[in-house]
Amino acid sequence: MSETKQRFNHMYASGKRSTRLAIQVGLLIVFSGALFYWNDYQRLAEMTWFIGLFPVTACIKLVFRTNALLTFNESVRYRRLVWYECALGFGMIVLFTLLSMMILFREGYASGLLLACSLVLFGIVASESLDRKLKQVDACHVTHRLYSRGKAGQVD
Repeated sequence: MSETKQRFNHMYASGKRSTRLAIQVGLLIVFSGALFYWNDYQRLAEMTWFIGLFPVTACIKLVFRTNALLTFNESVRYRRLVWYECALGFGMIVLFTLLSMMILFREGYASGLLLACSLVLFGIVASESLDRKLKQVDACHVTHRLYSRGKAGQVD
């Protein structure tokens, strides 16, 4: 079995574990928000759902991906790029959370939606750029595109 295939299998197993954990934590957050809502704490329920749910589940996925990538290569440059991708992800999560808080507490903040869309676009472009650099440093790196094709059963 090729090195890329082994790495894909390791990342896929790690992704399944992180998804399972994110679903469990997400359900806990949803149910705790529902308890707040049923006890007439609507604002606290909204904060729990919109400010707690996405960041926590996204951080779980990000940490599992970063840990899986760090096991593949001991090169300092590769590890630095992986940490850059992790920092970019955390930064995007923090900015998205701040935007959610602004939209939640300032009704009628329509430009926040435009800002959030542009933030997502920036994150996609920056992540793809880092992914290409990781592929240059390590020829067996599992890129986002290869990972998504592999989940559909098309990995080499």
